[in-house]
Amino acid sequence: MDSLESIINARLLRLFGKEQLSGQQKYRIVRSEFQTEKRYGSYDILTQETGIWLGAKQGLVEIKKYWYMKDCWLLERVEPNIDRKDIFHDKFTYEPLFPFLDKDDNQLPLNWKAIEFLVNRVEKAEKRFLTEEEHRLQEEKKQQEESDKVYGLLDAPESTKPLPSFESSTLLTGSNKSKVISLR
Repeated sequence: MDSLESIINARLLRLFGKEQLSGQQKYRIVRSEFQTEKRYGSYDILTQETGIWLGAKQGLVEIKKYWYMKDCWLLERVEPNIDRKDIFHDKFTYEPLFPFLDKDDNQLPLNWKAIEFLVNRVEKAEKRFLTEEEHRLQEEKKQQEESDKVYGLLDAPESTKPLPSFESSTLLTGSNKSKVISLR
């Protein structure tokens, strides 16, 4: 019997296909703790038992890809490797779209409806680039709305609370003795 992971990955492949240039599956479900990647850089070498620093190594090293995340299911999408200079040997890499974690970092179960919703949102998203004129008009509109808001607050009718006066700036002290101290 196939696992839920393989069933979902087969369904993702059937519905959304492969990336045209790389031939890799566009979307996939994986476990974060099993994903590694080869990176070029300088890395510290530590002992596993005590964490004693043994030195530094520079070069190509295979490391855990999602070291910053709790172990969970992940929805990934294949993307061209354009800006990542530390992963220079892969032309395409899988990047995370959604970790199956709640707000408290507790694992969430795999859910086809959630996966389908997310992938459909990504697939049907329109890429629309604004012109310089459209950016300028948007900025002017934001500034006008902010200006209207500020002037609306400043032009609002005065509150019913009285202004500070001598009566409101006195201090009564003592339980049996009533002294009035002026705060001038």
